[in-house]
Amino acid sequence: MDEGEKLKKGKPDKVLDLRGESCPEPQIEIVKNINNMKVGEILEILTDEEPMNITVADLCKSRGYPCFSIKEGTTFRVRILKSNNVT
Repeated sequence: MDEGEKLKKGKPDKVLDLRGESCPEPQIEIVKNINNMKVGEILEILTDEEPMNITVADLCKSRGYPCFSIKEGTTFRVRILKSNNVT
């Protein structure tokens, strides 16, 4: 299974429900969780803040981690795969 398939179909190792939270606390929690994850693990984030969806994608890009996001109603479900692709 490639990284894209793993992000879409794999079971997350940890889920962070950050709905109703405003910055910067969610970003801090996301970074702490990513730093404590092992390579190959998936972190799923639930947020209802559209700017957070963009911020998470930027954070992943800066660290070289693939991410996948989908909107379900008013909730964004963002998955991050911790990989060795650190830039």
